Amino acid sequence: MPLYAIILIFIAAVWMFVLALYRPPMAVALFAALLPAYLVRFSVELPLGLPTIPTTLLEMLFFGLLAAWFVNGGWRPVAWRPLKRWALPMTLLLVGATIGTLVSPDLRAALGVWRAYFIEPMLFFVIAADALHTENDRRLVLFGLTATVIVVGLIAFYQKFTGWGIPNPYWADALTRRVTAFYGYPNAIALTVAPTVVLLAAGAYEMIRKGSTLEKGASLLLAMAVLLGIAATAFAVSKGGLMAITVGLIVLGLMRRPTRAATLIAIIAGCAVILFWSPALERASSLVGLRDPSGSVRASIWSETSAMLADHPVFGAGLSGYQQVFVPYHRADYIEIFMYPHNIVLNFWTETGLIGLVGFFWLLGAAGWMAWRAARSKRGGWWPTAIVATMTVIVVHGLVDVPYFKNDLAMAFWLLLALFESALIDAEMGANPLKAMGERIKRLFRRRSSPSVGGQ
Repeated sequence: MPLYAIILIFIAAVWMFVLALYRPPMAVALFAALLPAYLVRFSVELPLGLPTIPTTLLEMLFFGLLAAWFVNGGWRPVAWRPLKRWALPMTLLLVGATIGTLVSPDLRAALGVWRAYFIEPMLFFVIAADALHTENDRRLVLFGLTATVIVVGLIAFYQKFTGWGIPNPYWADALTRRVTAFYGYPNAIALTVAPTVVLLAAGAYEMIRKGSTLEKGASLLLAMAVLLGIAATAFAVSKGGLMAITVGLIVLGLMRRPTRAATLIAIIAGCAVILFWSPALERASSLVGLRDPSGSVRASIWSETSAMLADHPVFGAGLSGYQQVFVPYHRADYIEIFMYPHNIVLNFWTETGLIGLVGFFWLLGAAGWMAWRAARSKRGGWWPTAIVATMTVIVVHGLVDVPYFKNDLAMAFWLLLALFESALIDAEMGANPLKAMGERIKRLFRRRSSPSVGGQ
């Protein structure tokens, strides 16, 4: 990488550090908007003949965020309070990932995955949940995510009608066109925007229903991002992504009383169309039965992966070990060996073993249970229902793809949990004035004892 590019990356990291030092919520929102920065990759040369360390622009920005958080008091126990609710499943997932690193046939690659997909995202969860104190803070993050989806959607629109920038000739051909934006392959668009689309739909609905005139106007940006995200997913021809968005919006509609009746009517109408219109029934049957080309490929991968796991049931293949360990079990030579088996259960089982698999689904179950209880007791505003719907998108899409094992996707997953945790803490502070006063005093003390005098 040219020297000037390294200097620019260093300046960006310093800028993130300064912003996070004085305006933590804004820094978290900017970081959320810049999640695609993982695509800027380079290596750091070490002295004494030591091996180079691969890294990304996103990781450099994260280090700036992390350093500012520590300077602002992140080393104090109170800053780690977001872990309280999630400590057990997080520990189990991290233990599984750590064992997966140790048993991996490629230790160097495994250490990179361990760092970028587990350690750093979990730290980001703590940083974000600690920084986002109010609904306005959380909405800043929403607008950061909105910016990303709008940019991806606009590029996808341009590619759809021009073919510009699509790297694969087959995808670029007008008859078989699948847009890629700046990601390099179509499914990356759906994996990125599908959960965000449902989250933004929930946020836009809330702003329209309860927001001020200014917020109602701002909700138009979120609504535009939702439409662009859905269009980009369709232009990428991601059936799994479109199905996940549909199910997520249904869950969101059913969990909200004002939209429940309309959602039920839409479900009945959709089922009627599928049952009584032959082309729709045949298409749905083909997708569910995995009889289309994409489905048959996945069925073959899952069958062979299951055979591999029969011989490696406890630890799986280890982090970054799937492609090597899978070779003796691969019989369908016409299919390439993918990085992951394209199923959320098999993904975590092969990478983190049974321990990590249990930890991850415990985490999802805990999030769902807490969100359900918070929604029933009307705590946390609209966030509990939004989180359930968004996590549903991740699980549904994960039935046929890899919605976690990528730099930006791992960060986005933990950001969702951080937003939910922030809303729960905010609700607890509102229900307990004395506790809220104590928290304000602690925050004031943290400001005065750090360089960020002047507040957040």
